[in-house]
Amino acid sequence: MLDRPNSQPEPSPLPNGKQPPPRGIGGTEKPIKRRLRTPDRLDLAKWPPDDADLPGAPGGGAVPPAPAGGGGADFGDGDFKKGRFNPVTIIVALLIVAGGAAALFFGIKQGQEKMTVEQVVKEKKNIFVLPVKDQIPRWRTWAANPNEWALQQEALIQLAYAEDPEGVTHAIKALEQPDHRVKGVAAQVLAYYGSPKGDAGKAGLLAALKEADDSDKPQIVWALVMLKEPQVFKDAMDQYRKGFLSKVERLGGGTAFDPERLASLVSLDEFAKLAGDQSPSVRQLVATLLSRDANPKWTQTLIQLVKDPDSEVGREAATGLGKIGDETARAPLLSALSTSSKENRQKFLEALRDGIGGEGLVLALASVKKDPPESEWFQTKQLMEMMKDVADPRVGDSLVKWLEASPKPTLHWQGEAGTRLAEVGDIRAAKYLGERMRADPSKLYAQERFWEADEGGHLSRTDLPRVVASRMLADLAMIHPDKKDELKAAAEDGVIFWIKDRPQPHANGLRFLAAVQSDKIKNDLRDWAFPKDPLPKEGAQPPFPTAFETAQSALRYVGLMKDEPTFPKLLEQFKRKPDKKMDITQEALNGAGLAMLGMALRAVAYGAAQGLGQWGDNRASKPLMELIEDESWHEEARAAACDALAWCADDKTMSEVAKKAKDYGAKKEPRKQLIGACYASTLSLKPVPAISGELADLLTPDLDIGLRMAYARAIGIGGFDQGTEAKLFEKLQNPEIRNAAALALILGGTAETAARTVAMYGDFGPDALNDLKDHYFRAFGYWSDEDFKRGNIYRWVTNAEAIARIKVADTPQEWSRQRLQSQFDNLKFDNGPHSETRVVLRYRLWQDAKSGDAARKKGAIQTLKFMKERGVLMALRQEQGETGEMAKRAFFEIMNPKAIVAEDLSALQSKDKGGKGDKQ
Repeated sequence: MLDRPNSQPEPSPLPNGKQPPPRGIGGTEKPIKRRLRTPDRLDLAKWPPDDADLPGAPGGGAVPPAPAGGGGADFGDGDFKKGRFNPVTIIVALLIVAGGAAALFFGIKQGQEKMTVEQVVKEKKNIFVLPVKDQIPRWRTWAANPNEWALQQEALIQLAYAEDPEGVTHAIKALEQPDHRVKGVAAQVLAYYGSPKGDAGKAGLLAALKEADDSDKPQIVWALVMLKEPQVFKDAMDQYRKGFLSKVERLGGGTAFDPERLASLVSLDEFAKLAGDQSPSVRQLVATLLSRDANPKWTQTLIQLVKDPDSEVGREAATGLGKIGDETARAPLLSALSTSSKENRQKFLEALRDGIGGEGLVLALASVKKDPPESEWFQTKQLMEMMKDVADPRVGDSLVKWLEASPKPTLHWQGEAGTRLAEVGDIRAAKYLGERMRADPSKLYAQERFWEADEGGHLSRTDLPRVVASRMLADLAMIHPDKKDELKAAAEDGVIFWIKDRPQPHANGLRFLAAVQSDKIKNDLRDWAFPKDPLPKEGAQPPFPTAFETAQSALRYVGLMKDEPTFPKLLEQFKRKPDKKMDITQEALNGAGLAMLGMALRAVAYGAAQGLGQWGDNRASKPLMELIEDESWHEEARAAACDALAWCADDKTMSEVAKKAKDYGAKKEPRKQLIGACYASTLSLKPVPAISGELADLLTPDLDIGLRMAYARAIGIGGFDQGTEAKLFEKLQNPEIRNAAALALILGGTAETAARTVAMYGDFGPDALNDLKDHYFRAFGYWSDEDFKRGNIYRWVTNAEAIARIKVADTPQEWSRQRLQSQFDNLKFDNGPHSETRVVLRYRLWQDAKSGDAARKKGAIQTLKFMKERGVLMALRQEQGETGEMAKRAFFEIMNPKAIVAEDLSALQSKDKGGKGDKQ
């Protein structure tokens, strides 16, 4: 991929000694990671401007609309953003362009009639809170109004987002206006509609191009490229050479420039003729386009380009040679990799990763230096980590070929390569991971080889590779439940050897063995789950007994194995308190010498509840409910029982759960409300939509805030009818319960409902919105396979995207994307019965995108883009029809993201992200 930063000298002072403004309209331009070279001149206005760039907006200057031609400022070398224009100069320019005093009078009068910034912001809010069907007529009105440029631009953008056909008509009309900002946005909008929807705008764009200046010409040219207008090719290449075309942003932010769009205007043969162009930017473009085509007929041209004196040209050509892959192409590629500097090698590898994917990185393994040995280690590790980062499901064949080549890689690298295979769901990983499980770290690594280390320290003293390998094996078992025998044959013995060789069996190993129904471990698993050790005595002092620490995990995996003789023994764990009245709540354990006994009882009850949850048998429902309602038991054990109940209860039982959630929540005592919140968590895992209206009625100011949010989550995940939605919107007016109602609407409503809900916070103040953001983040603490099956995950992603497109106090609500994306990043570990890990979810999304119905395909690809899963999207680009096209667009947007200021969410993150599957 093109990945060239835009180098630019500091702008020179104007002749009058004043410094020019920063790039953008009246404010600052946020830094954007550019994925292509910007050849020469770089200053270019953004369309639309950042919010800080709007007149009167926070951080922005009050800059009047730029007249045609850019005003009467001294442009020097023709760079359009060299200085801040004097209003008098602008008025004079208007007189010249428009023709005299009449224009001046009209301009002054119009300025007097313009809305204030506050009025503009209020009008936007008033429209955003409406249903979309009511928004569109209002946006159409403003799109046709040339007197309010800020509202007109917003209207054009929102009509495009709504895919309103009339948006094309309004954008075409806006091209006739003298204001170059509006023309730029209109062009951007037509580019968003694309061909054929926006084809009617070609004539208007061509006409506007004749009058364009540097502030709108790049947008107009790019819109014509997107509409496949061949007449614009010469102008497009001119804009590219100047560095303007590569700076155009697409609607919503992020670089719009895509070399393939430009290439579609003429044949690649025409581009190939430019391989010797004196401009390195043009040569880089040629290398990129020929590499994407990867036809063997370009081999010699790419060999010429890979040796280019400009290293960035060479990196782009390397991608094409890697794709062609024959010996003629391979030799110069490996030579370029082997002889490059450390910094340049990294960029070569990034080009191979982003241009080819995992297969390109496997190809680069042949370029690893064998001597000195530390260089071999670090270069191989670099490639393995890049394969992990890209997670390309197509990597399997090439990586297995590398593993089976002679001489074979060391056992360490066999394990790392096996982990890479498992991360993309390739079952062939089991063979290599099974072998790795038998390797003793103290024998495989040597202290004197200082480079044999990772984040956990020297590998001779840590067992992290096997911990990770066992987790990957467990994920493979979840991905391929129909291939238990194959997985057992490859890895069962190795994993058993490992867990028995440890002081305690690791939870990851137990998870794998239970998932593949290992008969060889069944008796040991029973012994670990039901230890013969007596419970600690009252007053016992630390350390905590390891037998009960192990039992907590083993009880869960006995349930996953569904070992029938152990079912009654799982239920018995809820009756192990020596005295039924003994209080082992967290508060009680802080004193009275009950800590060790209470925590041992908590461990067995917690583990048994999880085991029953894994089992999913309605026989457990009544005992689980008895534990939940026993106020003397530890809260964590009861919470685990509530989760388990969702997986065990039949429909009749769930109706009873819904009634209990409502009844206990209505009580005033805190301990009773805690039970109500616990049952609400059951409803959030297994919704009962019919109860949503009644739960909404319980959202009252006198309800504990924790219970409010539990009910809100249950309502949102369960979904609701129009009547309940109306109730929730009404509750937004009450500050005490506003955020609970809003959370339910965001989680369970349509994209339109979610966006309207957040838009209403324009009237509620920043504190209320910040509080909602935090509750939203915490609402995603448990992701289950049912959330995937029901399409909840797809809905949450769609709603987050919709929220990000609206503005509160004229500020885009990007937090919805950032906070949900952060929760996707927290899926590394297994977090309980039926929970999704990122590896498992990624594989399921890949399969859904390939074989689901139209709605699920769209949802899967949108979610993969949201998760920034480059490798899967690269693989999906090869699919036929709409799937391939959606994947191409999604991949392009990942590689050319909108620049935003990242939120610091560290204070909201759980301190324990190790996951229940990885910790004992």
